[in-house]
Amino acid sequence: MRVCLFTPTFLPSIGGAELAGDRILRGLQARGHEVQVLCQDHGKPGELPYPVTRYRRPPAQHLWPEVLSRHVGRTFRKQPFDVMLAFYGYPTGYAAARVKNKLGFKLVVSARGADLYPNFHALKKPRVKATIRAGYRGADRIISLSDWLDDRLREMAGPGLPPIDRVLNGIDLDAFDGGLKAAKEMASPFDLTPGRFVLHLARVGPVKRQDLAVEAVGKLAGRFREAGMKYVFVGQGETLDGLRQQVEAMGIGDVVKFLGRQTGANKHWLLRHAHSFVTTSREEGMPNAVIEAVAAGLPVLASDIGPHRELMGLTKAGWTFRFPDVNDLAAQLVKLLEDDLSCYRDAARACREMFSLETMMDGYERSLQAAIVNPV
Repeated sequence: MRVCLFTPTFLPSIGGAELAGDRILRGLQARGHEVQVLCQDHGKPGELPYPVTRYRRPPAQHLWPEVLSRHVGRTFRKQPFDVMLAFYGYPTGYAAARVKNKLGFKLVVSARGADLYPNFHALKKPRVKATIRAGYRGADRIISLSDWLDDRLREMAGPGLPPIDRVLNGIDLDAFDGGLKAAKEMASPFDLTPGRFVLHLARVGPVKRQDLAVEAVGKLAGRFREAGMKYVFVGQGETLDGLRQQVEAMGIGDVVKFLGRQTGANKHWLLRHAHSFVTTSREEGMPNAVIEAVAAGLPVLASDIGPHRELMGLTKAGWTFRFPDVNDLAAQLVKLLEDDLSCYRDAARACREMFSLETMMDGYERSLQAAIVNPV
């Protein structure tokens, strides 16, 4: 099977979709499939084991998404493929759907969340809603990450959708566990005491709503100090400076720590030694950060958006707070600090296999092959 991943963003940009795309391609390649990438130009990612074709983002993309179809055609003629895996219906799924029959390939669109979020900034622009509908309707199959995304697909695209396959995000548990094991013996790279910090790991931006956590921790600063606990933000993004100013204005710099973006051994150390994990996101598809926290055995406190409720229901590894209620977040943080969380840790360890890389790859391989054998 010859597969081309078509995605707006890719390595060296780092995020859930970028990392998932690389994992999927490497997994398919390991199973004997031929893979390549077509993506927007974000700089050179370093050496990769598959070819990457990059294009410049066109101006007024929302008005002329058809421009991207030309890149699909050029890529196909240079290195033909049997099936294209497009991340998102807009603009990539739409651009691929316009030329798939003419060129003779099949199309699977992965609904990952961004273009289906109710607050997606581009929804107010001309043509975008119609392009999203056409992108998903034009696929031979759709891969969805959660029940919430299924509902949004039907709400946004209406009738006429192709078959929807459910595939959860996955991680390489063997490699992940190896990193956690090494972190157990590793000296702390930070001024943190193992087991005495709450971890909040996410890209720092408006959608992630880290400001809610800062405000809630400010209400509980005394409790954090009495317990000898820190609240640790990990990640980079456009609202980081604002968060720092918020912490300084509240006088809680001794409780709240910002570590910036962390990868590799440092990230594994944080996951291995955290007391618990918190996420305050306004919107998600199926968050990789939460999956990694569960795989590390961490109790999770999450905003009560659809994908988080689904994850907590599947795993029993944590619970939710009423988003965006800061007072309820503060109340749930008290529970996080003071209750016995062993039942959540046990549940996290018991369910982790559902997020294995092999399980994810089985799902993607089945969906891609079904698109080729049983197209719409």
